[in-house]
Amino acid sequence: MQPLDGIRGVAVLLVFLYHSAGELLGGFLLQSGVDLFFVLSGFLITTILLRTRERSDYFRLFYLRRSVRIFPLYYLVFGVTLVLASIAISLGIAAEVGYPNAQNLIDNQLWGWLYQVNNLIAFKGPVAFPAMSHLWSLSVEEQFYLVWPLVVLLVPPRRLFAVCIGIAIGSFVFRSIGYVTISRDFAYHFTLCRLDGLTLGAAGAVVLGDPALRAKFDRWIRWAGRYWWVAAVLLIMPEVVALFPGFTVLSLMFLGIVLSAHEGVLSPRPTRWLGSRFLLELGTYSYAIYVFQFPIAKAVLGITPSNILLIDSIFHVVVIGVASYALARLSWVLWERPWLSLKRRFSY
Repeated sequence: MQPLDGIRGVAVLLVFLYHSAGELLGGFLLQSGVDLFFVLSGFLITTILLRTRERSDYFRLFYLRRSVRIFPLYYLVFGVTLVLASIAISLGIAAEVGYPNAQNLIDNQLWGWLYQVNNLIAFKGPVAFPAMSHLWSLSVEEQFYLVWPLVVLLVPPRRLFAVCIGIAIGSFVFRSIGYVTISRDFAYHFTLCRLDGLTLGAAGAVVLGDPALRAKFDRWIRWAGRYWWVAAVLLIMPEVVALFPGFTVLSLMFLGIVLSAHEGVLSPRPTRWLGSRFLLELGTYSYAIYVFQFPIAKAVLGITPSNILLIDSIFHVVVIGVASYALARLSWVLWERPWLSLKRRFSY
């Protein structure tokens, strides 16, 4: 599974660069690292669900394992952030530390506790949830996890592929209409607008689990493994294009890379760098890096030592990167790993 861990590292690296050096790299669709996470999550989760759907403890195993992975760090960081926001407001220094709208986080905290950050931002904008607005993508995933096990259990595997594709197409259409009729924030964050990556990933799991579908899509999987660099070219597309078919097209390419990596048909060059220690390290700590890097970036980006974009961007990347990685390592040792050890009590 090393290549998939490396792909996870690529995803968190794209998200990190978007938040820390977005002004310098604004010509690239780096936020699509989120879509790579969606595709990978949909693929891995559906693979597990298909493998365990006949077990009597199907739901219990899935939700307990997801809970010990996601909840402890999420609620710890969210709770600490709320405390820090309250302190900053009471001391009158919220603006000085980069969060002039910190009160909004306090007022809207229920959305965070219930994993509804994305839907709040869809209608109120990121300012409604300062410091923690990046949790919108995790909210989408958690909402997907809440419903998807039931879908996988009730829908026969042969029909599940069509369901996945149908939801992906519906999500793309809904996003396009929402962008035109409502707003960019709605199209970018609302749950029904962002299900294409997750369900395309799920469709990939169905393909690999069905010999007939595997044979049918074998040529495409091998093509994606050979021409993986097309994904990098697609990152050049403007966001306005992405909000129509772009995110769906990019997710399809991401899926091809994920499937080819999983099947071992990815071309030698990316296989080597996906297995690099750097990307594997990022992949291991990707969840904590994802959680920590955005609030750190918001606080650090206001510091511009030289007022020269390139130099300041390098400064931001180094400071935010080191701080995020250090906190992620600390979190892994002191908090996440002890919780993850509970998975032994409910193993597959």
